[in-house]
Amino acid sequence: MTGRPPKAITLYDEGTAGTLDSVEVTAWLRSWLPRVEVARCGEFVGHWVGTMPDEERAPTLDRLARAFAAARVRDPSQMLEPREPLAGEVRFERARLAADNCGPFGVAYDGWAFARVLGDLLPPDERSLTRPHIVFTNRLLATWDDDDLRYHLRVNVCTHPALISTSGLVEAPAKPRAFYEVQQSLGTAGSDPLAYERIKEEFRGRFIDHDDERLTEAIKGPVMQAVVYLATGEAFCGDPACRLFNAHWQEEMIAAQLGEGPEFCERHAVLFREWGHRA
Repeated sequence: MTGRPPKAITLYDEGTAGTLDSVEVTAWLRSWLPRVEVARCGEFVGHWVGTMPDEERAPTLDRLARAFAAARVRDPSQMLEPREPLAGEVRFERARLAADNCGPFGVAYDGWAFARVLGDLLPPDERSLTRPHIVFTNRLLATWDDDDLRYHLRVNVCTHPALISTSGLVEAPAKPRAFYEVQQSLGTAGSDPLAYERIKEEFRGRFIDHDDERLTEAIKGPVMQAVVYLATGEAFCGDPACRLFNAHWQEEMIAAQLGEGPEFCERHAVLFREWGHRA
């Protein structure tokens, strides 16, 4: 594997995940990438819109609201196409932006379209792939899969800026098969909120939940996947014990991110040593 380390990395934390410690993630990145300048900022849109002249801010937020509304995935079985968003969707997105991008996460967005909207806010000198911008968000992100012709939720979207969904970390990897078997055995009662919480309690520890204390540790791998992808063009690793493993099940993700032993496989450990890390 070849690739040059980034010159600088900026993390953006909108503060919607109470158990995400972006300070710890920043320190962890610095430990593995000692030659790279790693900075941490607040919410991405607020940060960059805040650098604009006063007269440009409101029109920019209006434009962003329309663009985010247009990036919504209405039907997972239909690829996103250019469309005029509904007025209610635009109002929702504008209200969320007015609240520092804080809001519910039930709506899914096309991850590539969402990233393009954010990328347009970056100044030209910040758009180089050698200066990754990585955005933590609680929005649900999805990408289209040509194999089964539908959208799938994702933990991260490795583009520039890179997107890491804290909600996706919970919702995208599947829970244990037995979880769904128990839910299915209850029939329609399995969708009852109280019944669902009881099933979750039965399988507690075998998946990452919202506001899980393990969230910070579990998100480190997806962050490094974005960094490695932008540097090498290869995001994931086939070793299930490596933090760069592309887990499709919650238990796989927990094993890769919180398991005992080395954090990375030898192949990727060599890469980080070439980038300046000392074991």
